[in-house]
Amino acid sequence: MQDSLLDILILGLLVLLFGSIYRKRPSLRLRYWIVGWFFILAHFALLTPNPVSDFWSNADGALSMTALILGGICFLLASSRMCVPESPELWLQASLACSILLFSAFSVVDPTHGFLLSVTFLAFESAILFFAVQCWRPRPRIVRAAVLLAIGAAFWMVRDLLTHQQIPGMYAVLTQVYLLNAVVYWSSFRRRSIGVVTASVGLVAWGAVFPVAVAVTALWPHLQVNRELWNLPKYFVEFGMILTLVEDEVIELARQREEYRVLFDGNPHPMWIFDQESLAFLKVNAAALAHYGYSTEDFLSRTLRDIRPPEDVPRLEHRIKEAGNMTLYSGPWTHIRKDGSTIQAEVASHAIRFEGRSARFSLVQDITERQQLYERLVHQANHDALTGLPNRLLLKDRMEQLLIAAERQGNRAAILCIDLDRFKQVNDTYGHHIGDVCLQKVAASLRDKLRATDTIARSGGEEFIILLGQLKGVADAGMVAQVLINSFHQALLIEGHTISLAASIGIAMYPMDGTTAQDLWRVADSAMYRAKHAGGNRYVFACTNGFSKFDQDLDVEASPILGTLNRTMASD
Repeated sequence: MQDSLLDILILGLLVLLFGSIYRKRPSLRLRYWIVGWFFILAHFALLTPNPVSDFWSNADGALSMTALILGGICFLLASSRMCVPESPELWLQASLACSILLFSAFSVVDPTHGFLLSVTFLAFESAILFFAVQCWRPRPRIVRAAVLLAIGAAFWMVRDLLTHQQIPGMYAVLTQVYLLNAVVYWSSFRRRSIGVVTASVGLVAWGAVFPVAVAVTALWPHLQVNRELWNLPKYFVEFGMILTLVEDEVIELARQREEYRVLFDGNPHPMWIFDQESLAFLKVNAAALAHYGYSTEDFLSRTLRDIRPPEDVPRLEHRIKEAGNMTLYSGPWTHIRKDGSTIQAEVASHAIRFEGRSARFSLVQDITERQQLYERLVHQANHDALTGLPNRLLLKDRMEQLLIAAERQGNRAAILCIDLDRFKQVNDTYGHHIGDVCLQKVAASLRDKLRATDTIARSGGEEFIILLGQLKGVADAGMVAQVLINSFHQALLIEGHTISLAASIGIAMYPMDGTTAQDLWRVADSAMYRAKHAGGNRYVFACTNGFSKFDQDLDVEASPILGTLNRTMASD
């Protein structure tokens, strides 16, 4: 009994190990193994009682051997999973279990009733042969082994019935099941690894225990064999199965490592692994070397900071720290190549362990062309195709920003509507091509006369809009308008033609003439038409108390914009 308890303890601990492996990597094969070892545990548990009567002694022995057979059947079911895409049908599993249970029951109730025992024995043999053909038809060696073992078990059963053995046929079935398990196990894994060899040899020994025990009892009835010697094979089988699982893990890791290596080294996109703390490159693929122009040694001596503009580094460090172990999609980033050229890149990265370090694996996609196309489309959507100036769409946004800034800072702002006087005559006289070139030169001239913070846009035809901010008063706007009008006094020379132009300007002041962009634009446009109807070549304020001409007596030093424009006029 003490030996049985020790067996139960050791096997129980090993079954717990199987369970912990199953939690991490569940599989149908491992599930059948665990159920099978529970039946083996039940076998040893049934050996612990000491029945007082012959009937209960026979019943206990039959049940313990039945548990061993059911454990072997579970191992067969586990191995069958390697040969077919799905586990055997439930009815087939039930037929195996029910036939062996009936056979066990009849061997206990009436071991002398040869007919019932023979029928249930044949039912079990038919079920296991059908099971072998159903599961391993593509592997004829297994089917042949199953047939030969069934024939051997049948002869053994006949011998037991003729010699009136106590539990006829049980040892025959046990030997058959475990030897078939050895054949199936070896064929399923097809490798000569320590785990597969150990488990296969253990199953052969387990199957051979029963005929050897019968032979020893018959030939040397007085020989006492240590009970644990007969139980050794089960430990070989269990340790072999555990080693097989470990080997499967190693093989799977090696396969994944090889797939990763092929995916990493042969990927057409730049890939690298970098240390999450120091941002140093730990591994780069061939595409990264070719794309960035570095050798492997140069790349691995650098960090992510070295391929980014200095102004991007704080944002980069913050994003990586914020991402932690999560997958990070970021971009577009500016990356610097070895030759100093830059590209636009999007990066997808996730946290990994690399050579014992916390690292991130990154895949880089060069989107320079896509980004340039996007910027080109955005520019085309917001700028005039002829002059490159902002169009009405972008102008509205700039006007809103101008008014918000003026309100926040408490400054004045102005909107200037400019229309070229008699420009239709230029088109009619010299053609539209000369007219287009003329508009381009006018746009360039107006842009040169303004500050970088001012906005000039083409609102349509020969009309332009100028937005002025940070003004102290209407005198600033009048000064700018006069400078712009004076810029038209110099004739333009275009493809041999001398063209003289003039302009009419309407000025609306914020907040005196309105507080919304729509109102200011409307009154500035109205003032521009008044200037045009007055003869052109002048500017007119929308407000009634505004200036109608440039006042030479204005205090230039009183306003920064007046000083800037005075210097511009002097240089002209």
